[in-house]
Amino acid sequence: MKRDRTNFMRAARGATWAASAVLGVGATVAPNVVRATVAALTATIGIAHGATDAAMLDRLGVRPGKWKISIAYGVVAIATFLVARRYPAAAARALRVVSWAHFGSGDAAFARACGSRRPELAESFVRGGIPLSIGGRDARSAWSFVAASSYAALTATGRSGIADAVDVALPSAVLYAAPPRLGFGVYFAAWHAPRHLALLLERDVRGGPYVDRFRRFAREAAPNVAIAGAFGALAYALRGPSDGAEELVGALILGITVPHQIAVWIIEYRSRASASAAS
Repeated sequence: MKRDRTNFMRAARGATWAASAVLGVGATVAPNVVRATVAALTATIGIAHGATDAAMLDRLGVRPGKWKISIAYGVVAIATFLVARRYPAAAARALRVVSWAHFGSGDAAFARACGSRRPELAESFVRGGIPLSIGGRDARSAWSFVAASSYAALTATGRSGIADAVDVALPSAVLYAAPPRLGFGVYFAAWHAPRHLALLLERDVRGGPYVDRFRRFAREAAPNVAIAGAFGALAYALRGPSDGAEELVGALILGITVPHQIAVWIIEYRSRASASAAS
């Protein structure tokens, strides 16, 4: 059983390598095609990867239950969005910090599920910084790319170490080579979201074949994806004449990410506690 889970996670890792490499190359030679692909992936897997947080927490025994968790999740999301709209400059800084923690801890947890033995805190710091410090070919991105590549090269020892090195070097190269916003879109849609989804499927306590797990996930995620899309469309429609689209999108992302990150931390803690108790 454990071997099946590890094989599934390693297959998911390979899939994100392939998708990111193809879209990364495509971003430099056929950017419009990649933009359309990234938009489609974001509208489906991107939004959906956090849409079953409440159901996942409920299955792991977190109280007070699915519906009350869903209400609390929504309240935190809306409150964060409103605060971000009131204080856009502070929200932009907060988004970087929250995103660094979210991307880093998520990718480090994914690597651990694939068999990585690297220190998780250090991996979280390095992996979280990649999408936030590399974007385009300015001086900061160049130095960050050199630092990430050097880290990958110096730590590529053994089979697991080589895979971990690819996890650092590949997204760094994509983000450095691609146009900045498109590169981040590739990272989010072809790297972060699919890896989080794979972790959710691997940790589904109901078990069963992974195809069945994905079908259950899709059924659970669909209503929340529709709600999130409707809320985003409403916020866009009601924006003021002086409101910038970038600030609005940042507030929406921060509003979604804060409760999602809290849920991810709890899910990770409960999953590891359950695994320790079972072994």
